[in-house]
Amino acid sequence: MKAKREIVCLCNSVSRDVIEKAIRDGADTLNKIFDATSAGVGPCGGSCRRKLGPMLDHYLETGTFPEKLKSDNTGKCK
Repeated sequence: MKAKREIVCLCNSVSRDVIEKAIRDGADTLNKIFDATSAGVGPCGGSCRRKLGPMLDHYLETGTFPEKLKSDNTGKCK
């Protein structure tokens, strides 16, 4: 069972369930996720974007969210 209250964006205290809802409601780009949730636009410079990108990609490819969030550490997040 995944931790739905997992905080993904520490700067703005945005939880995984809020981000998942935004994606299900049509936030199909990182910018739309940022606008809908304020995740990824905190004072840290958006370090959670490394998790948001793979999370969004997984959903767009499969229609489901990954059980465990993984970070893209390649530096190529969209």
